[in-house]
Amino acid sequence: MNSLLTIESVLKPIKKSLGEEDYREPLEILLRDLSEESNLQPHGYLGMRQNIISRLKVRADLNEIVTNKSLPPPAAPVIVSGLPRSGTTFLFDLLDTDNNQRSPLTWEIFNPLPLAKNEATKKARILKTNTQLAIIKSLVPDLNDLHPLHANHPEECQQITTISMRSIAYLFMARVPNYGNYLKSCDYAPAMLWHRRFLQVLEQSNTPIRWLLKDPTHVHHIPELLAAYPGAYFVFIHRNPTATIPSICSLSAKITSALSKRVDKKEIGASLLDYWGYAIEKGLGDRVEIPNNRIFDIQFADFISDPMEQIRRMYAHFGFELNQPNEENMHNFLVDDAANKKSRHKYTLEEFGLTEKQVGERFKKYTTQFDL
Repeated sequence: MNSLLTIESVLKPIKKSLGEEDYREPLEILLRDLSEESNLQPHGYLGMRQNIISRLKVRADLNEIVTNKSLPPPAAPVIVSGLPRSGTTFLFDLLDTDNNQRSPLTWEIFNPLPLAKNEATKKARILKTNTQLAIIKSLVPDLNDLHPLHANHPEECQQITTISMRSIAYLFMARVPNYGNYLKSCDYAPAMLWHRRFLQVLEQSNTPIRWLLKDPTHVHHIPELLAAYPGAYFVFIHRNPTATIPSICSLSAKITSALSKRVDKKEIGASLLDYWGYAIEKGLGDRVEIPNNRIFDIQFADFISDPMEQIRRMYAHFGFELNQPNEENMHNFLVDDAANKKSRHKYTLEEFGLTEKQVGERFKKYTTQFDL
């Protein structure tokens, strides 16, 4: 095993308690894969090591707060999910313009503690986070076309669940086959325990009417989300997997190639088809646990055609108010988005060893249920 990526070496810099031991099993599997399976370049080993240590330090700081305080439950969240590359980010960013909702921002996820209690501290955290993001973007030059990143923008939950060492983020960053298999069937309750604690601590500086959360992998963990957030609202956006799967593979290949000596695109295709096929299938069974008045489905084509119509229908279904200022915020966002459209990156199923027939068969139940 690479000496930089032993469990002893990554835990040594952590000077505080990490709380429950739930992180150890996934951490050991991840480190073993990174050492023995990943084909990382030297800077890849260093980058992955630094990422893991950084996330564990956040966990240690978080643990220190929740151990010494009795914190109230967080506000009920609106949870956006669906296959990656199906419009979830666009929907998430649009909903974030509603002042009644608060999303965890990228800088709050990367550098949350101690809590920023004044504007000067916030600006310093934003600057630090943008510096970290600049390094990432230098390694993946067209990342902003694939998944825009900015310190002051809302970010998805897969970056929060890294503090429990249960996150698909690592599956996108390196070849970690055993870790990927672990994620499919592991107990995800610890990830949501720490996710909930994270929101509880953020609320000490700003308590929202509703949290706004987003993560495609949430389709895979509905029971755990309901246990952590009994009053949660779920919004699922649906797009044909023959369009989304090659885009997911392209994103993963570009990030992985920035850190690795070689990348096997066909292996990426097989791995991600397997993971997302399993996740969607599980989500179809689990969604029956969500009360009808707290689940809303959107067709990707309908959303792209008329975003505000889908928002109005969603708000009416959930009983949310869409007041004039927030409707204007959303309209302005849509105008700005249309004016700043990026060129689309190109990809095909075939370059990842997949066919439309193969993807169609894997997602047949899903595409039939939602007429995709």
